[in-house]
Amino acid sequence: MVEAGGLVADTLRAFKTFLFNSDMMAYLAMMAPRLVQLRRVLKETGSIYLHCDPAAGHYLKILMDAVFGPQFFKK
Repeated sequence: MVEAGGLVADTLRAFKTFLFNSDMMAYLAMMAPRLVQLRRVLKETGSIYLHCDPAAGHYLKILMDAVFGPQFFKK
Protein backbone atom coordinates (compact mmCIF):
# COMPACT_ATOMS: atom_id res chain seq x y z
CA MET A 1 0.00 0.00 0.00
CA VAL A 2 2.76 2.43 0.88
CA GLU A 3 4.58 1.86 -2.39
CA ALA A 4 1.42 2.76 -4.34
CA GLY A 5 1.53 6.26 -2.88
CA GLY A 6 -1.41 8.56 -2.31
CA LEU A 7 -3.36 9.54 0.77
CA VAL A 8 -3.68 5.98 2.11
CA ALA A 9 0.11 5.57 1.93
CA ASP A 10 0.63 8.91 3.66
CA THR A 11 -1.78 7.86 6.41
CA LEU A 12 -0.03 4.54 6.96
CA ARG A 13 3.34 6.31 7.11
CA ALA A 14 1.96 8.73 9.70
CA PHE A 15 0.62 5.83 11.78
CA LYS A 16 4.03 4.15 11.60
CA THR A 17 5.72 7.19 13.18
CA PHE A 18 3.94 6.66 16.50
CA LEU A 19 2.71 3.05 16.40
CA PHE A 20 6.06 1.63 15.24
CA ASN A 21 5.87 -2.17 14.70
CA SER A 22 2.97 -2.76 17.09
CA ASP A 23 0.05 -5.13 16.69
CA MET A 24 -2.17 -2.12 15.93
CA MET A 25 0.12 -1.07 13.08
CA ALA A 26 0.00 -4.61 11.69
CA TYR A 27 -3.81 -4.55 11.92
CA LEU A 28 -4.08 -1.20 10.11
CA ALA A 29 -1.64 -2.33 7.43
CA MET A 30 -3.81 -5.43 6.95
CA MET A 31 -7.04 -3.40 6.80
CA ALA A 32 -5.81 -0.76 4.33
CA PRO A 33 -5.80 -2.93 1.16
CA ARG A 34 -9.14 -4.46 2.15
CA LEU A 35 -10.73 -1.03 2.50
CA VAL A 36 -9.26 0.07 -0.83
CA GLN A 37 -10.79 -2.99 -2.52
CA LEU A 38 -14.12 -2.38 -0.78
CA ARG A 39 -14.12 1.15 -2.18
CA ARG A 40 -13.37 -0.22 -5.63
CA VAL A 41 -16.44 -2.51 -5.65
CA LEU A 42 -18.84 -0.33 -3.62
CA LYS A 43 -21.63 1.35 -5.58
CA GLU A 44 -22.02 5.11 -5.21
CA THR A 45 -25.19 4.45 -3.23
CA GLY A 46 -23.54 1.74 -1.08
CA SER A 47 -22.65 1.83 2.59
CA ILE A 48 -20.05 0.20 4.78
CA TYR A 49 -20.66 -0.46 8.44
CA LEU A 50 -17.43 -1.23 10.25
CA HIS A 51 -17.68 -2.85 13.67
CA CYS A 52 -14.41 -2.84 15.55
CA ASP A 53 -12.76 -2.82 18.94
CA PRO A 54 -12.87 0.59 20.68
CA ALA A 55 -9.06 0.61 20.76
CA ALA A 56 -8.94 0.58 16.93
CA GLY A 57 -11.96 2.74 16.08
CA HIS A 58 -10.24 6.11 15.92
CA TYR A 59 -7.40 4.74 13.79
CA LEU A 60 -9.85 3.08 11.42
CA LYS A 61 -11.84 6.31 11.12
CA ILE A 62 -8.71 8.13 9.93
CA LEU A 63 -7.85 5.28 7.56
CA MET A 64 -11.37 5.19 6.14
CA ASP A 65 -11.28 8.97 5.65
CA ALA A 66 -8.09 8.47 3.62
CA VAL A 67 -9.72 5.74 1.53
CA PHE A 68 -13.28 7.05 1.07
CA GLY A 69 -12.97 10.74 1.91
CA PRO A 70 -14.11 12.41 5.12
CA GLN A 71 -17.11 13.96 3.37
CA PHE A 72 -18.76 10.53 3.11
CA PHE A 73 -18.78 9.78 6.86
CA LYS A 74 -22.28 9.61 8.33
CA LYS A 75 -23.08 9.52 12.03
